[in-house]
Amino acid sequence: MAVTLRDIAKRAGVSLATVSRVLNDDPQLAVSDETRKKILTIAEELSYTKRRRRDTAARHKIVIVQWYPELQELTDLYYLNIRINVEKEAQAAGLVTETVFANNLAQIPKDTAGIIAIGKYSPAQLKQLSAVSRELVVIDGDVLAQGYDCVVPDFEGGITQATQALLAKYRRVGMIAGQESTTDGRPVADPRASAFQAAMGAQFVPAWLKVGDYSEKSGYAQMQALLALPVAKRPQAVLIANDVMAAGALRALHEAGVAVPAEMAIISFNDTSMARYLYPPLTAIRVPTEQMAAMGVALLQQRLTVANLAPQRVVVGTLLTQRQSAKL
Repeated sequence: MAVTLRDIAKRAGVSLATVSRVLNDDPQLAVSDETRKKILTIAEELSYTKRRRRDTAARHKIVIVQWYPELQELTDLYYLNIRINVEKEAQAAGLVTETVFANNLAQIPKDTAGIIAIGKYSPAQLKQLSAVSRELVVIDGDVLAQGYDCVVPDFEGGITQATQALLAKYRRVGMIAGQESTTDGRPVADPRASAFQAAMGAQFVPAWLKVGDYSEKSGYAQMQALLALPVAKRPQAVLIANDVMAAGALRALHEAGVAVPAEMAIISFNDTSMARYLYPPLTAIRVPTEQMAAMGVALLQQRLTVANLAPQRVVVGTLLTQRQSAKL
């Protein structure tokens, strides 16, 4: 059985991205001489060899596919951050990148060595992408069951941690979740909603779970719906699926004269830069987009150098950042 980058990373106690960049002699990688030597020694002990299957020029040309149209990407810092970090990681690894947006999949060059697709894709879209290059990695979409590599945040762990922290202080906890669709119209459910319901257990109240579309406008509207409930029958704390909806929810609370967090606590998901600058600054579940990007590039590099790998899913943990919208 062929030795993989994951085998080396596990034995060395470092990330896949670090192993990949050391073995590819990345001059921009900041790693100690001891760690570099350890990785190289383990690779030698395991008789690791790269299997190059394409000529040099083709092997270094990859496409980054963003599932949002270009203008919409500018309104979502989460996906924008992933794309920018994928570009940085890929270029640092010596890969030539081209970005294509999911509403223009036909523009993907036919000589593409590999594809990193960011976001949510229908089975038909995945088939279209893999027809161009079987070396396909999806970031932020769980497609392992469909036979593709993927990197996903630990939605369940992050939501469970935040829900338990809120339940330790509040009896009534609600959520504003999201619902979206792929660019070819296939609905995508929010895994955070099911994770929240599971974490709440017997304390879950259906009327306190609202579903928007991840926009500021929908965050505003869904919070208004919660505020329409009698004070004694509405949540004392609310989890919100992203920072953009949280911004709209905060506006609804301010307009209604509801003090945050004294009268209603808020925790958002993603923890993009805007979370720090809203009023009050958001307590948030941070998704490490830089790490997700690095893992995605490392998986693709592994695909480009090692034959016949089984599909892999990498789950990246989240971090709860305490600010002023919820006192935990």
